[in-house]
Amino acid sequence: MPRAAVCTTLGEPLEVLELVLEEPRAHEVKVALRAAGLCASDVSVQKGTLPSPLPIVLGHQGAGVVTAVGEEVQDLGPGDHVVIAAMPQCGQCRRCQRGQHHLCEVGDPVFRSGGLIDGSSRFTTPDGADVRQMVATGTFSEEVVVPEISLVKIPVDVPFAPASLLGCGVITGAGAALNTAAIRSGDTVAVLGCGSVGLSAIQGARLSGAGEIIAVDLVPSKLELAGRLGATTLVHGGEQDAVVVARERTGGRGTDVTIDAIGVQATTNQAIRMTSKGGDVVFVGAASMETRLDTALFAGLVGSAKTFKGCLYGEASVQRDITRLVEHYRAGELELDALISQTFTLDEVNEGFVALGAGDVVSAVVEFEEGGA
Repeated sequence: MPRAAVCTTLGEPLEVLELVLEEPRAHEVKVALRAAGLCASDVSVQKGTLPSPLPIVLGHQGAGVVTAVGEEVQDLGPGDHVVIAAMPQCGQCRRCQRGQHHLCEVGDPVFRSGGLIDGSSRFTTPDGADVRQMVATGTFSEEVVVPEISLVKIPVDVPFAPASLLGCGVITGAGAALNTAAIRSGDTVAVLGCGSVGLSAIQGARLSGAGEIIAVDLVPSKLELAGRLGATTLVHGGEQDAVVVARERTGGRGTDVTIDAIGVQATTNQAIRMTSKGGDVVFVGAASMETRLDTALFAGLVGSAKTFKGCLYGEASVQRDITRLVEHYRAGELELDALISQTFTLDEVNEGFVALGAGDVVSAVVEFEEGGA
């Protein structure tokens, strides 16, 4: 029986339990996890900020090896290396056909159900009680059954730990720059927040040909890393006014594109103010329900011809975007290893949650021993 980190009580540490894992049904795949990225969304479920049925196996991004496939699975087989993505995407519904894979109508219900596509989970306790799976994944487990549409096959030479970050944080940030923002060659781009999403957005802006990239954060070590990954101007938000710096760097004009990867009221307001006429403001941070867009309709939007864009999951098509991000990584054009600040074992997952709250931690990863399931 695989061991998994289960949220049984809101606000309490996860419990590492042995669970019974059902074999995959049609269009489902069993994966032995080798690495799983920790994310603030996991903490939000644990705290109850993101409502979810309990008990539930947390974790929603990971990488591992296929161990079994259900009926009608066409393109995956035992031994394949895969990334587990946080959003199942069918490719067939109206949203997917319109190129809005991040809004897939088949995958959307898993955010509320705690189950797979049919609403049921493949985990139970030894006495038969149901245990749910976060967004049809549950990657804080030695082994898991997930929908085949949650998986992207990757080359065997890609290490599991950096690959595990592709399923949520990296694809969200890089996608904000590559897919959502209309970055043109030579543009000035500002990124507010240098966590895993913001640093991935900085790299996406560099890949898009941005001429100047302004990185804003409160943590010197994160700003230093931002500079290594492509930022050309580093702004300590506690010591400098990011809006003033952005306007000074652009001759008073303002940025062509601003990506808010934090989503608090202060950065939301800054993002709007520092963006030039005709520019794009991209909101990708997981903002609280109290955060609001605060601008005059005409002066701040219509009269300045700015575009405000909400960015969910980097507007990503997981098959297309994870594949191309892997190729950028293999070519040395995308840095993933530097995003991993600390690694933990499954038994240390609660320590990983604590580490996520530290200001200097970008990403944390749970690593599994081969054969642990």
